[in-house]
Amino acid sequence: MRTETTRSRFGRGCAVAILAMLLMGSLASSATAGGSYRERWLMKRETNETRLYHHVRRLDLHERLSDLARKHSLKMAHTGDLFHTANPSSYYLRGIRWSTWGENVGVTGGTVRDLQKAFMHSPPHRANILNRGFRHVAIGAVRVDGALWVTVFFYG
Repeated sequence: MRTETTRSRFGRGCAVAILAMLLMGSLASSATAGGSYRERWLMKRETNETRLYHHVRRLDLHERLSDLARKHSLKMAHTGDLFHTANPSSYYLRGIRWSTWGENVGVTGGTVRDLQKAFMHSPPHRANILNRGFRHVAIGAVRVDGALWVTVFFYG
């Protein structure tokens, strides 16, 4: 039979408490930054559902390029203005084989679904979403002061 002393129970209790505090701290910090990752995946899902509805194959998400798209979204949020990437072929596509690309940028005070609806009501944005030549997507999403800023970069 195993017995514990008060001292070892106290030490184990402190270790558990410290581990719990560290875990809660990391969860809190990832929740602040994590919302953008959740919205990235929601945007990917909305985009692919729209494409499938229109009989266009789904897009694969490129993680590294999505980090670049997120940086672009942050820049837009910090300036408070929508703008496209100055030179996408050198910003996103350096070292990647591609033949065509497109970029949608948007901001909403609402949800990812609201932004997707707005994109689909805009002919140039809709054309990017439904372009059969695109096979991959990079998505950067950030929420700043309640506004959702999104960059969707397509390529194929």
